Amino acid sequence: MRILARLRHDRRVPLPTSAPTLTDGVVTLRAHTPDDAEGVLAMARDPETVRWTSIPVPYGPGHARRWIEEKAPHDWRTGAAFRWAVEADGRFAGNLDVNPGPPPSVGFGLAPVARGRGVMARAQRLAARWAFREAGLPVLHWWAQAGNLASWRVAHACGFRHEGTRRLAVPRRGGLVDGWFASLTATDPMTPRTIWWPTPTLTGERVRLRPHTAADLPRIVEACADPRTRHWLPGLPHPYTVEAAQEFVLTARLDESLGRSVTWAVADPVDDRLLANISVFALDDPVNPTAGEIGYWAHPDARGRGVVGGALDLVVAHAVTPVAAGGLGRHRLQIGASWSNTASRHVAERAGFRLAGRFTRDGVVGIDGDRTIEDGAWYELLA
Repeated sequence: MRILARLRHDRRVPLPTSAPTLTDGVVTLRAHTPDDAEGVLAMARDPETVRWTSIPVPYGPGHARRWIEEKAPHDWRTGAAFRWAVEADGRFAGNLDVNPGPPPSVGFGLAPVARGRGVMARAQRLAARWAFREAGLPVLHWWAQAGNLASWRVAHACGFRHEGTRRLAVPRRGGLVDGWFASLTATDPMTPRTIWWPTPTLTGERVRLRPHTAADLPRIVEACADPRTRHWLPGLPHPYTVEAAQEFVLTARLDESLGRSVTWAVADPVDDRLLANISVFALDDPVNPTAGEIGYWAHPDARGRGVVGGALDLVVAHAVTPVAAGGLGRHRLQIGASWSNTASRHVAERAGFRLAGRFTRDGVVGIDGDRTIEDGAWYELLA
């Protein structure tokens, strides 16, 4: 309230006390009307809305009416928040709020029928321009529960800069949860700051590469708790829990959105069981922006069957394919392994990677108190 009062006092033309209509010709922001009640109710009852917000459960018609007839108009009159209905194709498509703060922030919810079409990104740009130019706000902050990729995709498309993850920073039903945070200033271009690498399904004779699913978590735990995996990857959490597997998958998805890496589950093409994991990372290296590094591990029951080799062939082909053709556009790839890790080295050599050098005392291997520093074998492949 204080920041809005100051903004209104400093302006020659006072801010509106009801929602102004904003449009880009495709999406419109406008005041709520009684006709929006059915759409608000359907959106509020949608499982994804319930999952990612603190909206009342159960949400009834009375909640929708009070939002439309009381809450949104009251907040415009008092300056507590600027709340719009989002309209697309002539129908209600969601809600969008700008809170003047401090700190100034944005929030939004999209109706299921409008998702996946860029509607909310258009709406967010309209609201941000109004907030910066008309309300004079210097910045807009966005936050969401960690893992809410749909909400982050909107903020990412609008040029918000990801600030990181804060533990137990977002209130949700039943307590606090980890949150993702990002910001957009008045001088920032409203375009993505990073490429959001897709994770396409790649299919070969022995394996199928795809994004991870919840069904993969137990297999990830088994693989990363295995003594042999832990020997070569001593940085893995121990004990390795389902929560650690969830964090691994979530970090992989976030890193793809920040242009850092692409990670696949290597699955059995018949029963879809996770067999291994493979990633291309260091994709955002400012020194060599067309290079990348590949890392992989296999579930114990998938070793010695050519699973990782088959996955590596698919990943290399995808990595050297130009971006315009759907690939990663890499000109150079590298793989690093401990000198004594003959299995990992064999995979690299079989795929055509050339030994570039032996690096003295390059990394730590071993479990718990039995750790040593070993030389590293580094391989390279040029497109």
